[in-house]
Amino acid sequence: MEDILYSLEVNDLRKTIGKRQIINGLSFQVRKGEVFGFLGPNGAGKTTTIRMIVGLTTPTGGTISVLGMNLATERAEAMKKMGAIVENPELYPFLSGLDNLKQYARMQQGITTEDIRRVVKLVGLEHRIKDKVKKYSLGMRQRLGLAQALLHRPELLILDEPTNGLDPAGIREIRNYIRRLAEEEGMSVIVSSHLLAEMELMCDRFGIIKDGQMIRIEDVQTIDTANDRVVHQFDLHPVDQAVKYLNDRQLDFDVQDKLITMTCRPSEVPGLIRELVKRDIDIYSVTKSKQSLEDRFLELTAEGGTDIA
Repeated sequence: MEDILYSLEVNDLRKTIGKRQIINGLSFQVRKGEVFGFLGPNGAGKTTTIRMIVGLTTPTGGTISVLGMNLATERAEAMKKMGAIVENPELYPFLSGLDNLKQYARMQQGITTEDIRRVVKLVGLEHRIKDKVKKYSLGMRQRLGLAQALLHRPELLILDEPTNGLDPAGIREIRNYIRRLAEEEGMSVIVSSHLLAEMELMCDRFGIIKDGQMIRIEDVQTIDTANDRVVHQFDLHPVDQAVKYLNDRQLDFDVQDKLITMTCRPSEVPGLIRELVKRDIDIYSVTKSKQSLEDRFLELTAEGGTDIA
């Protein structure tokens, strides 16, 4: 049997509601064992796409494949391989965490008591699993929701805003559990979130959707090298003289706290330094700023570029 490289393949996905095209030719893949960030501005089509992937709504066109199985023609088998938390986990507040998991297990086939023990340990709820859910913090409810989604041993996990409403400690806990699932369990995880700094820490790759189309897919580790124009900060003296030269060259720059900040290609920096030194301007340091996921997101959603890496 041919090895399956992708846990999820979305190809030319389309969704029309009334006369409005919500998703327009969306395509992307999620590799086995990776955490994939699914990003986009409000109204871009993230939630609609997730709802189609988990079977809550039907595409107008295109295909979704889960571990090589077409969701349209092999739905039952494909859904067995998938776990999801879309919006808030569905939990019974007056039951204990353990009884919630037992109730969910009754609706599935083949889930054992050992499976329940396994997921409780995985999400770190061993000491509170017999408490009623109404006594749980929001972070604990999210962890119980994760345990529920993991009960049937899915190979693909889909999480829509899993850290919504959590404090920093709760956000870090969820991030650590998601990383463990990918690194120790070999699970593929798709995460949609507005917390871009957190996504940068959590994900291996990210895709940005805008107006129902995927405009960019990148590795998180290469964010800083994906753009050939980089922010540089110059500590120099006299600043006024440098400002006059840069204005004469009609270059874009900012001055703050006697530091000059400008965006340029790294290859342009040595020549710029030489020209400044020629004008008796002393250069104390030049610092290259690392581009963050937030910087990249704002840059791409503003430009609407369409390069897929």
